Amino acid sequence: MLARLEMKLKCEEELNYQMSSLFHGVLMELLPKEYADYLHLSQLHPYTQHLEYKEKNWYWVVCCLNKETTKTIIQDTLWNTEIIEIKKRDMEIFIGQKKYDEVSYRELMEEFYEKDANRYIQLHFISPTAFKQQGKYVFYPDLRCIFQSLMNKYDVAVQEETMLDRDTLEQLCDAAQVIRYDLKSTSFPMEGIKIPAFIGKITIKMNGTQTMANFANMLFRFGEYAGVGIKTAIGMGYIKMTEERGRKIVYNFLMK
Repeated sequence: MLARLEMKLKCEEELNYQMSSLFHGVLMELLPKEYADYLHLSQLHPYTQHLEYKEKNWYWVVCCLNKETTKTIIQDTLWNTEIIEIKKRDMEIFIGQKKYDEVSYRELMEEFYEKDANRYIQLHFISPTAFKQQGKYVFYPDLRCIFQSLMNKYDVAVQEETMLDRDTLEQLCDAAQVIRYDLKSTSFPMEGIKIPAFIGKITIKMNGTQTMANFANMLFRFGEYAGVGIKTAIGMGYIKMTEERGRKIVYNFLMK
């Protein structure tokens, strides 16, 4: 099961995307110590969190990738939380309206395999995004890195299924083509260092079979919950997907 909790924030001080790592610290403090320790030791985290600005308001968005995490993080902890404190900044933040949604993995698969998905896909990398290959940061939207990251995250979340295999990854990379981009290099601060990253939009055209187009769409929709790339638990790699019809692009998010 995939679940998302969106919490409207009210704070006298100014918020920004780069504070996402501080909110991760808040989340760890709110959780039972044993579970927080378990998440800290997990190689790939079954949750993501980030800050989002829309309609002149800031939102804290927490996504969970399985039932256990959904119950512990969202249902047992955040659902009843009304005030949070960021001790490093001496900030008190009030949580107002909450919006919850969930989708099963079966529904996710059915959505994209019962109908022909669009071959033109626009991805918006809203929070700083980066990958790591052979010990080095990759801070541009390399399609192989994107697909491999999403397939890895899916396999961790759905342990009874294996999605990542070399042949499928090669077919996706062969079929996908970036036909438009609007990107900007940036960085993400973490524990005294700055991780090189990028934000912006790309448009991908899926050539080849309709099955590959459907599969890519399903992966990107999963990525709206799981994030893509590194450090998604502290606010990096937040993406949204829109469909491009012909030459008309519909944006469903505007950055501040």
